[in-house]
Amino acid sequence: MNYLMSQLTAGVYVIAVKDTHTWDVASYTNLYVLQRPGQTILIDAGLKEYQTAIIPALAQIGIAPDMVTHVLLTHGHHDHVEGAALFTKAKKFVHSADLPMIAPALATQFAVFTPQLENVTYAVEGVKGLEIVLVNTHSPGSVAIFDKVSKALFVGDFFCYFGESLPEGELVTTSERIKRGSCDYVAGQAVAGEPEFDKFMLGLSRLRTYQPEFFCTGHGVVLRQDIQTFLMNMWQSGTQM
Repeated sequence: MNYLMSQLTAGVYVIAVKDTHTWDVASYTNLYVLQRPGQTILIDAGLKEYQTAIIPALAQIGIAPDMVTHVLLTHGHHDHVEGAALFTKAKKFVHSADLPMIAPALATQFAVFTPQLENVTYAVEGVKGLEIVLVNTHSPGSVAIFDKVSKALFVGDFFCYFGESLPEGELVTTSERIKRGSCDYVAGQAVAGEPEFDKFMLGLSRLRTYQPEFFCTGHGVVLRQDIQTFLMNMWQSGTQM
């Protein structure tokens, strides 16, 4: 299975597995690697069949599956979960509301994030520098994860580019076209009065408090540069009707 891999910054990588058969449209499914002293953290894990791509991708940066110490899920959908079975020595975490979505045999391997402030923010014991926040839509327990060290914001499928082509073939991009298109999409959802839109805007309001340098989605392109302005522009697009 084909994949792309890019380094975002020191110790942070994106692996995007190209999937041409699971859905009606070809897309990339993303997972992310954070390397810390004594820890290798995987954010999302893909489908089981992605292992033929994930294993060689990790090998490119000197990581074997049994070196992964933590797997953190942004949500419980199978295309982000199933691959976690590969990492037999890792501690695995998901939001409690999404734990029932995981197949029973695999679910037994997972613990849940530790609630912090008003059950909106969460933590993982033994992992420092990550802020986990409930984003309130896509699934009951969808979270975003902000890495204070790299300034990468991992949003899962709260907002993603499923089925979209990569601008100029680049996985990591500053594309203003993509950013404008994202804002236009949010504006369209506001006008249409989509039933989940208020929940989406609440989640977006929580993300606006961060100052990220990377916007890391669950599918497709990763955006970089002036991401806080991008988040603000999306917010304004959803409120100016």
